[in-house]
This record gives sequence, structure tokens and C-alpha cells, in this order.
Amino acid sequence: MIQIIIADDHQMIVEGLASLLEDIPNIKIVYFASNGEEVLKYLNKNKVDLILMDINMPILNGIETTLKVKKDHSEVKVLIISMHSKEGYVKNAIEAGADGYILKNTGAEELMLAIEYIMNGKTYYSQEVTQKLVSRMRTIDNPEGITLSPKEKEILKLLANGHTSHEIALQTASSEHTINTYRKNLLVKFNAKNVSQLIKKVVIEGYIM
Repeated sequence: MIQIIIADDHQMIVEGLASLLEDIPNIKIVYFASNGEEVLKYLNKNKVDLILMDINMPILNGIETTLKVKKDHSEVKVLIISMHSKEGYVKNAIEAGADGYILKNTGAEELMLAIEYIMNGKTYYSQEVTQKLVSRMRTIDNPEGITLSPKEKEILKLLANGHTSHEIALQTASSEHTINTYRKNLLVKFNAKNVSQLIKKVVIEGYIM
């Protein structure tokens, strides 16, 4: 059973998310919070698996709350659900440690897909957000001198979408072994321990925005 907090100060949004999730057998909404402070107080006394987090909340906003959650409750997953798709908001959320970012106009199908990905240890960004993240991929004149080939950019884009090596191999007509080699090389290039850290680094360092 996935135990979820919905954190949003807009009652209509809260009710909408609750209605989308209430009939899902393996999901239980355990708490509604209207600000980050309420989220943290609840986490200090209760077990939670996932927080559906708005960014613009009073007292303690979603980015600040995510930072504190990841510091003190690292096992808890955070999915940002926001009306903002600008690169700055997404970058701040990723830097804070969010496991995913989708927009408030997302339908039930994508919301469930995002939850599934995140609870399986992957990251998830909605299509519109991903397009913004990869639209300004850069390959030259970067601070660390790292250059990316067209194939590496393609694989980074698919990784940012949460795809596995097997899925990427099918989409790019490559062998899974080849994709795994690209993944390992990218991890080495950016000194990242895993794919989640890799995506966060390439966004923060400006390779994708």
C-alpha cells in the first residue's frame, strides 16, 4: 500500500487529486497539508511513502519542503505537481531532490504513471517539462569541457523520461549492451553515482534546461 500526502493550499486541487486516487486499490491518502510545515510535522510521527507537492504554498513552499524532506526523510518520494513549467521552477525542484515533476493539467493516466515510475526508483517528468529540459541541450563551451555526442543527447533525453536501458534499446534500434555502455560512460563523464543523480547534474550544470 502506497501511503500518500497531498500538499497543496488550493482546496479544489486537493479534491481533484483525491478524486483521481480514491479508487486506486494500492493507494491510500493518509494526510492533506496546506503548507510545508504541516507536511514535516506529520512526517515526524507517521510513515509516508510519497508526497504530491505543490510549489507555491504559504509558510514553507514546496521547494523548501522538498529540501527538508530529502534531508531528514530520504526514503520518502516527492512528486512535484505544479502549474509552472518554466525551466527555473523545474531546475529548483530537481536540485532540491524531487523525484518527479508534472503539471496540474496532467490527467489521471499520467499521474498514475508518474507514481508508478517514482515508487519503482525512477524519476518522472511530464512531456511538456521534459521538452523544456532537453530543448536547450548544449555541447560546447561548457565549464568542465564535457561534450555530448548526438547519441548521448538522445539517450539523456530518454533517461530523463524515465526509460530503462531495455526500452531505450528498442526505441533507438540498439542493443541493450550498447545502451548500458552509454549509460556507464555518461555516469563517468558527470561523476554521477546513478541515473537519478546524472539527470540532476546535467540540469543543474546547464547541459539540459
